[in-house]
Amino acid sequence: MSWSEWKYPKWLDETSVRTGKKWLDARREDDGAEGLWRIHDSLYDLNEWIESHPGGRFWIETTKGTDITEAFESHHLSDNPEAILPKFFAKKATGPRNSPFTFNKDGFYHTLKAKVKNHLANVKNGPATPTKIISDTLAGTTIILSILAGYYCNYLIGIAAAVFLTGTVITGHNFFHQRNNWRMYYFNLSLMSARDWRISHALSHHLYPNTIHDLEVSMFEPFFQWLPKPNKTLFARYVSWLYAPIVYTLIYHTQYISRALTNPDGMYEFVPLVIPGAMMIIGGVNLLASFVMWNFILFTSSFIFGCIGLNAAHHHPEIFHDGDVPRADRDWGLFQLDAVRDRLEIKGILPLVITLFGDHSLHHLFPTLDHCHLVELYPILEDTCKEFGYDFKFTTISDLVQGQFLQLARNKSKLKQETN
Repeated sequence: MSWSEWKYPKWLDETSVRTGKKWLDARREDDGAEGLWRIHDSLYDLNEWIESHPGGRFWIETTKGTDITEAFESHHLSDNPEAILPKFFAKKATGPRNSPFTFNKDGFYHTLKAKVKNHLANVKNGPATPTKIISDTLAGTTIILSILAGYYCNYLIGIAAAVFLTGTVITGHNFFHQRNNWRMYYFNLSLMSARDWRISHALSHHLYPNTIHDLEVSMFEPFFQWLPKPNKTLFARYVSWLYAPIVYTLIYHTQYISRALTNPDGMYEFVPLVIPGAMMIIGGVNLLASFVMWNFILFTSSFIFGCIGLNAAHHHPEIFHDGDVPRADRDWGLFQLDAVRDRLEIKGILPLVITLFGDHSLHHLFPTLDHCHLVELYPILEDTCKEFGYDFKFTTISDLVQGQFLQLARNKSKLKQETN
């Protein structure tokens, strides 16, 4: 581990099924929140705020009993939450935070956040019109192509439907970071769950990327082992390059099976049936043919999703992974930049940004901000990086794809201490 004071999550050794629920249970045991909500060194009773929370009850209800400092700091681009927080103060926490990260007022993240808040003062919260148009167009095209693929039993059209489904699913990721809205359920068309990804992605991965507390790292083990563990086997380091396409293809279905067996998502489990339902009702395709084509589309889309998502921004030998020596400055914003690398080819091009996890550094720093607004923040980010002596770099798509496989092979920690 890179930080000796950060408690090792025991559940990593106790079970092979790693879920958001178990991640939250471990946080409740280790965070010292005493059944309340911890922010910095104080405990708050937010029970009366659950129904009133502008972002929806999910975020408050789900995080009860945990330290929500990182989420509180990064999810709000307004002074209002900090202003009303004292109303819910319960008492001071009795021990240190179970996190190595800081949010000092004169530190990198707070300096950047203050500039961004000022820049976005007149920007309306919530989904932006351009992203809504793109996502709705992708979803509509997915349905049309799926109907045509089923009607003509044409697998080339099925591949096209899978491409558009993947784009639709990834745009859904933009929306589930925000307050509850119906477009977030575009994500569920994949068999995956926006509810579960709000935990594994928004609360775990986004706040602690590339660490042992990042579910998007641990959930893929033992098949993919990105952390530089010295005991990593040759099989895990190199044979994983060969079976990677199989893992990519099974992402959708394995997440569905795992969820169905452990924590079903109620009526939202029926969302994926929109596609085969459209094939049968609109296209007149019989049940068996619809089922076969639908699963072909899902498997193909899952493969594309894996190719995009697992090679998008995080895994490369030059990017920080738990086990490497961390920088001396524990500022959370600097840590985020250490664990992310952006692709220059898609910078600021919204249709690509919203479908390829683009402008990823800024998205990690301000996850609830609609992707439409990220590009205008680059000058602010770059100026703040210069102010703090941080060398903000871009890379290329091909470099990240190659780097992801090299990271799987890496079994030695980076011992050089970063100074920028």
